[in-house]
Amino acid sequence: MKHILPILFFHLAIFADYSVHPDAQDVIDELTYKHGFEEEYVISILQMAEKQPKIIKSISKPAEFTWTWDRYKNLFLDTKRISNGKRFIEDNLGTLERAEAKYGVPKEIITAILGVETRYGKVMGGYKVIDSLTTLGFDYPRRAKFFKKELIEFFVLTRQNNLDITQVKGSYAGAMGYGQFISSSYRAYAVDFDGNGSADLFNSVDDAIGSIANYLNVHGWKPEGNIVTEIKLNDIRKPIKTHYNVNKIITLEFEEDGEKKYFIGDNNFIAITKYNISHFYAMAIYYLSEEIKA
Repeated sequence: MKHILPILFFHLAIFADYSVHPDAQDVIDELTYKHGFEEEYVISILQMAEKQPKIIKSISKPAEFTWTWDRYKNLFLDTKRISNGKRFIEDNLGTLERAEAKYGVPKEIITAILGVETRYGKVMGGYKVIDSLTTLGFDYPRRAKFFKKELIEFFVLTRQNNLDITQVKGSYAGAMGYGQFISSSYRAYAVDFDGNGSADLFNSVDDAIGSIANYLNVHGWKPEGNIVTEIKLNDIRKPIKTHYNVNKIITLEFEEDGEKKYFIGDNNFIAITKYNISHFYAMAIYYLSEEIKA
């Protein structure tokens, strides 16, 4: 009997009925009264969602904040990812150039984001998004408010785009499609770039390219701007002059191959951090884009 109880509790934790969670009623009410969903439908979806303890484990120790820069950099600057990035540009040059002309974001940056996020669409995530967002919204107190908001956005997104809410898959944090957009970003920044009348970030490479470019443009990308500039330690306290109007800059320190290096991150570096707040992430995008360009 002593062996049965732990197994029972383990399964109860995984197959918890989120419709009766203490915080669920607020979500149900908002979806019902604000967004017009049938209450029975919302409850049925919450009942089907499964808690995924490994999601909580993953989000508690993300690589961006637990790895060294060298380890993180080497993960994304492998030879295959670089060569596949060059091939992606060759295969989608017309769309990339059209996005660059419209939004001002270089094709190499767009491609690097796709390379880091999903290996150019090959790995879009294996978690059911409904499981990710309920697990994090109801059982991850540190960011529960954020993920409950994304859960509500996900309900609306799937209805607007005629998606099966129980089958959509993504990352452990609920990010989806080629560019790994969370639900609120999908609704706010996804664009129909192939002209078929819908913004489809799961199946349309063109829409993914245009949407990433649009996202960065909205978040402050400047076509005439730099991304990062390497500086010496003594230069950090000196006035920084650039050939264009800088609204924001940040100083960056990375330990690379046993040596400390210092950089100034400009508006465009900051724009990339709006995609992912990690400085490691933004620098990896920059490095990969340069390798692809070379």
